[in-house]
Amino acid sequence: MSILIAEDNVAQRRYAAELLEREFPDHTPVIEVSDGDEAIESTLKERPELCIFDIQMPNLSGVKAARKIWRDFPSARIIFWTQFPHEIYINEIRKIIRSLEPQPAYGFIHKNNPETRFLRFVATVLEDGADMIDPAFKDSFKRPLLTEFEAEALRYLALGLSNWAIARKCSLSQRGVESRLANLYDKLFPHHSEGTENETYDKLAYNVRTRAFAESLRRGLINSDELEKAGKELDKWLERDRKKFLSEK
Repeated sequence: MSILIAEDNVAQRRYAAELLEREFPDHTPVIEVSDGDEAIESTLKERPELCIFDIQMPNLSGVKAARKIWRDFPSARIIFWTQFPHEIYINEIRKIIRSLEPQPAYGFIHKNNPETRFLRFVATVLEDGADMIDPAFKDSFKRPLLTEFEAEALRYLALGLSNWAIARKCSLSQRGVESRLANLYDKLFPHHSEGTENETYDKLAYNVRTRAFAESLRRGLINSDELEKAGKELDKWLERDRKKFLSEK
């Protein structure tokens, strides 16, 4: 029996490990790793009773590590312990969980919680096999899930791609892109003015793409790390697509 902690901050990892060793002696040893790749390797090898993953780690995020682990070890119980509870990660976790049958027990907690609440999370997921979500993020876990296209499109909007370019990138028609973006905007702005006396004015007053970008930043549906990765991938695609475009003329 064991617990695994994946955390690149040495002080935080040691603090959590010592706390768990003291409070859950029947579930030791506590295995410590420092990045997502190590988390996958050690989890699949040791099959711990519980994993505690930081979300933002070198090489591979805790969410992406969890996706790979659940593919080969679907009963793994994982608590996501994070300083950055952005909705981009929450959305991805929810999609992964929904794709699994049966669904594993998991938790999501902010690192700033007191020891007593952290230990209660561990006991709930580890010993009771029940899910537990930090009350501060309950609303984020109830919002409409974004599809793969919608999550990807937010990054493209932030990077300035036109509907024409998004259509080429995603092998869709421009009308298809417009329809999918309309669905995305409905999810981002559930209280918009459609069907009210303000509808005409608001359509003239707002740029919906800019509003989507601002709302995504506010909720953490996009962040600098993901945008940087997306930007590098997009640059490579644009270089290839320019050549393709010129050859089509």
